[in-house]
Amino acid sequence: MKEVIIKDDAGFRLVLKAWKCSAPRDLNALEFTQQAKDLNGDVTLSSTYQFFMTDAELDILAEGIKNVI
Repeated sequence: MKEVIIKDDAGFRLVLKAWKCSAPRDLNALEFTQQAKDLNGDVTLSSTYQFFMTDAELDILAEGIKNVI
């Protein structure tokens, strides 16, 4: 499993965890966790979203994000 913190500021953190599924070989598991933080930096609310995408779908997602921005 790989993990990257996409954003981490005073009030909000977004973390992505990703790993390859055992079958089929081109399937990936993505877990996005958004966290709200209070003034002390403590997490007060956390929501997790899980997605399963093939390598081709990840390519489409990445290209779509680049085109939207």
